[in-house]
Amino acid sequence: MLQVTEFIHSEGEIWPLGQVETAILIRTFDWAQTALGAMSNWPQPRKTVVDLILQSCFPMIALWEKDLIAIYNEPCVGILGSRHPGAMGRPIRDAWPEAWPNYGRLFERALSGEAVSLHDQRFRMTRSGVGFEAYFSIYCSPIPGEAGTIAGILVSLFETPQRQQVELEISESEHRYRDLLEAMPQIVWSADREGNVDYFNSRWFAYTGLSEEQSYAGEWETIIHPDDRAQILQDWAEAIKASSPIEFEHRLRRSDGVYRWHMERAVPVRDEQGNVLRWFGTFTDIDDRKRAEDALRESEQRFRQFAENSTSVLWVLDTGTNQIEYLSPSFQQIWGGTAIVVPRDFGQWLDSVHPDDRENVTGAFNRVLEQADVVVKEYRVVRPDGGVRWIQNTCFPILDESGRVRRLAGIAQDITQHDGSMVYIVDSNEDSRRTLSLELQGAGYQVKTFDSGQAFLEVAPVLIPGCVVISIQSPDQDELTIPKELKARRVGLPAVVLGKAHGDVAFGVRAMKAGAVDFLDVPHSPERLLESVASALAAIREIAERDQAGEIAKARIATLSAREREVLDGLLTGGTNKTIARDLDISPRTVEAHRARIMERLEAQSLPELVQIAIAAGLKQPV
Repeated sequence: MLQVTEFIHSEGEIWPLGQVETAILIRTFDWAQTALGAMSNWPQPRKTVVDLILQSCFPMIALWEKDLIAIYNEPCVGILGSRHPGAMGRPIRDAWPEAWPNYGRLFERALSGEAVSLHDQRFRMTRSGVGFEAYFSIYCSPIPGEAGTIAGILVSLFETPQRQQVELEISESEHRYRDLLEAMPQIVWSADREGNVDYFNSRWFAYTGLSEEQSYAGEWETIIHPDDRAQILQDWAEAIKASSPIEFEHRLRRSDGVYRWHMERAVPVRDEQGNVLRWFGTFTDIDDRKRAEDALRESEQRFRQFAENSTSVLWVLDTGTNQIEYLSPSFQQIWGGTAIVVPRDFGQWLDSVHPDDRENVTGAFNRVLEQADVVVKEYRVVRPDGGVRWIQNTCFPILDESGRVRRLAGIAQDITQHDGSMVYIVDSNEDSRRTLSLELQGAGYQVKTFDSGQAFLEVAPVLIPGCVVISIQSPDQDELTIPKELKARRVGLPAVVLGKAHGDVAFGVRAMKAGAVDFLDVPHSPERLLESVASALAAIREIAERDQAGEIAKARIATLSAREREVLDGLLTGGTNKTIARDLDISPRTVEAHRARIMERLEAQSLPELVQIAIAAGLKQPV
């Protein structure tokens, strides 16, 4: 015996109500096997439409999604005949193939947003076991979905010989349509063929705070943002003239005075000859989406600005195709200048890695791919000129919605010992900037120029070590912001300030207090400038040599998990596997596994070497 299960709301209510055959069929149908999905996941507007058609005394069919899956009411059974109950839940083209040549185009037009109709259509019907012919008018209306989409078509059939009954049913239909429009999540409106708005649903009045008198008197135009109004009204006038659908995005003022972005869509309703009878439109609130898009766009701009000015290489790899999706401009500078061919896939890039390091590099990438770990690996690359660079690469996974690794991304930093010859010039005067650049380049320094303090400060944290030369044209200028910011952010770039003090000794004092390592009054001799820059760079080299080992150790330790850090802390305090296991409430075998993983990640060959790495990173030395 066939077992059926009726759909029951979480509140215990059976839905849809009713004991007619079609209501029972809808309740017991396995909708999960269709494109509409399980009934428990249906949106409320769809349920509202189903309730409406089941309560109707005339034939109504709701055709859903692009496949036009049929849900119909009891009066449709006589029209469908032997196709019932098999037509329920099936695409109408499959359930009634002989009708498709006559009505398929009608359905397609309705699905594109038009409200269309056909009159005096003949159908073979069955009532009480008796077959006969009847004539109907067919009305197809788009059912609005979310975000301005069309969720389906509502097909209503009116038997034409009984005009009085038809008029009554049309009146009922209008009421049901109004109920349907009130149930829509969007603001809904309609207008006559000239574009005069004659209907808004209640959401309009709740959102705008306008009265019916104000809305229908044309004051609806006043809530359009002033910057958008002229263009919107022009586009609307052109759409009316061309009798063509239109879609535009603009801002509408809410009752509290706040403007929010909406997508407005308007479609003409036509008669059989294609003449426009009236207009139907919706406003869909897209403000959250617009803000998210703006935030994403700003984020992408910041990322690109960061990537284009960073001395590190930022990269993204598609794990499905092994294609490199993004490689920042610093790649050419580190990997070999213009002579290097920018790789398009992982294999081409791997060719640049030193042969002795390729196996370790491939293993590190596979570990990120298979275990979704963050891996820091140091390796060598061979440049086209034969030079070798040491690279520290931090590789991390980018997961898709199902939690699988879809992309690998990372930051590759040149950790080759630099000679400390980089100088950054910040000068708003082009001539002065060029003169300073030539002087410093002539002395053998690498020079990068900036025309404003803001441009420099935006990328300062990612610049390689060097000296900053800041040219200030007047003591009144607030260019001392740069050394102040470098000092506040603890960015290790010593600043030399050049400026015209005009005898104001306090100017130089202010520069030094702001964080500058030296102040030179303009004009100054080239020798004095070179002496000051050399002194600043010497301090950088001393610090870099002292801190490099510690920074590498810190980067390695940062890749450890929380549990691995706990085990490492235990080892540094002199703990054994047993004592650490007792303190962490885990087994000694688990401690041993974590210990081996720590040794691997920190590339330590013994416990004393592990302790030295931890001390270099600033961790406490065991007592």
